[in-house]
This record gives sequence, structure tokens and C-alpha cells, in this order.
Amino acid sequence: MTTNVAVITQLGAWSASTRTRALRHVDRLQDAFDSVDVFTANDRPDRHPGRMGQALFFVNHGVRYCSRYAQLHSIVDAYDALLVQRGAYAMGPGVVVRPIERFRGRVVLDLDDALLAETPSMQGRGAAARWLYGPQQARRLLERADEIVVSTEVLAAGLPPTGARVTVLPTVPDVQSYRMAEDGGTAGLIGWVGTNGGLRYLDPLRSVLSRLSADRVGRLRVVSSEAWSGPSEFQAWSLDDETRLFAEFAVGIMPLPDTEYARAKAGYKLLQYMAAGIPVVASPVGVNTELVERSGAGFLAGSPDEWDEALRLLLASPSTRSAMGRSGRAFVEELADPAGQAAVLASLLRGDRG
Repeated sequence: MTTNVAVITQLGAWSASTRTRALRHVDRLQDAFDSVDVFTANDRPDRHPGRMGQALFFVNHGVRYCSRYAQLHSIVDAYDALLVQRGAYAMGPGVVVRPIERFRGRVVLDLDDALLAETPSMQGRGAAARWLYGPQQARRLLERADEIVVSTEVLAAGLPPTGARVTVLPTVPDVQSYRMAEDGGTAGLIGWVGTNGGLRYLDPLRSVLSRLSADRVGRLRVVSSEAWSGPSEFQAWSLDDETRLFAEFAVGIMPLPDTEYARAKAGYKLLQYMAAGIPVVASPVGVNTELVERSGAGFLAGSPDEWDEALRLLLASPSTRSAMGRSGRAFVEELADPAGQAAVLASLLRGDRG
């Protein structure tokens, strides 16, 4: 039986979701099927200042959205199965997924965020923005999917009932590609890496980080597409630097609010810190609690006092940082199973799981 698979991603290769939950499996899927073709979205038009720049930004998105619809309409019938990561395009109405809805073969939908919940970037936004960036594509794809793959049990539990089976596959970094921290990392350097939408998660730590800086105990480095307004130094994120930059930190942090969206997150940032052999401090939200407790790679902190205490303890002891870092690295090495995950995806795409 000839089986041709198309991998369709909502975001470009810049996205960790695209890389870890779709692109990393392509080579192994090619061993299981006759052909596997990848169609990532062209979703990153340049931003320019001013109203004219904003208008041009959305015009470019509109053109790319229409191009994406035309592409999917022209290609899907050439395949027997589709692996769809998150959706078809980063914004816009749900009509862009219509070619997938009408597809006659198998559709496996992969989700690693609670796309039906309110995202941090939508808080306080108007109706137009909520419509433009809303979960329209996700709702339609959930109804169409033959199989659904998610990153956490919490995310699985929060999905609306459909006729599709749900499989949990954690989001784990390619641990062997991460450079290990040496001698407990750079003394005093606290690291946070993430998208600009997550910068607000740092806001509750302003006073803690200000005290650490004033006491010359530690300083925060934010690695993102833009700087945080709180006490920190900024480094622009680059895909080429990603597997090296974590090793510079003495401690990696992952603060989260206790919201529906945050509770469903996969803890990928924590696992990246651990892959680089650095200890972590994280909010006890969602899968963070399990990852920190099972790995022994750091501390959970709920209140500002707990954050202050945990960071001071780690920053003061290179030996503790090294020991916890080694524990975290070993945990991620044991957790990572790219071959096993690809085998599960292949079974789902074939429809041969009982």
C-alpha cells in the first residue's frame, strides 16, 4: 500500500513547536512511508514602526494567509495522511483549514498549547484582535481530526469531547545538541528564555530580581525577541544560538501564573535548562511540579519569598548547581525518546493502533 504523508505546520521553523513536534520526526517518518513532504507556514512578515508599518504588517499577513489556503487546496489530495501541527496559519479565520476538513485521508492533529483558552497576549485585547488571533482553526481541526496528539495530560483533559482518540507525547528537546554548562555556569547569571508573549510572566518577580541585583547576588538575562521592562539585561533570541545560550546561565527560571492556559504548558523551557545541565526554579503550576520533583534539578517557588530563597541558595553554591544540573541532564536523557515518538506518530497516521 502506497502511503504519502504531508506535514503541515501553523508556524515556521523558528517555532520550537514546529521543530520539536513536527520537523524532528520527518526523517524517521520517511523510513516508515513512501514519501513525507513538509509544508511550514510562511508566517513572519517584517514589522515596521508607525501606523503605516502596522497596516503593511497585516496586509502582508493577509496575502500570506490567502497563499496558504491556495497551497493547501492544491496539495492535500496528493496525500494519504496529514500530520497537522497546531493549525494552518498563525492568525485569521478558520476557513484556511477547509482543505484539511474536506481531506478524505487520515488527519492527525498535534497540539502543545491550550489553544482554546485565553492566551497571555489576548488579555485586555479587543474583539477584533480576539477574532483575528482566536481559536477558530483549532476548533474546526479538533472536529475533523481522526487522532489528536497533545503534550500533557492536563491539555488532554481540557479538550472538548470529539470522536478522536487522544495520545500524550511530551515535548522534549534534542538533549544531545545542547552544550553543557561548565563549573555551574556564569556566576550570578539567572536566565529566562521565551517569546515576547511570555514576558509578562516575569512581572511578579520584579521586586525579587531588584533585590538580588542590588545585593550583587544575581542578575537576570532575558533572551527573547524584545526586552522586558523589569530589571534585566537583554539578548536577542537566535535559532543558531539556542543550544549554546542555556549553558551560560547559572540558574534557569520558569515563572507561570495559575491559569488554564499556563497549567497546560509542556514545561519545555525547564527541559531545555536541564538539557544544558543547569538547575531550575519554577512555579508549581501544571507539569512544572512533576518535572522538578522527578528530576531533582531545582526548586519550586510560589511566593516572592520562596523565589528569593531558592535563587539565593543556588547562586551561592556552585557545587549545588552542578549536582542539580547533572541530575536534570540525566532526567532529560532518560525522558527523550524521539524514535519511540516517531513510531507512535507513524502508527496514528496509518491508523493501525488498536
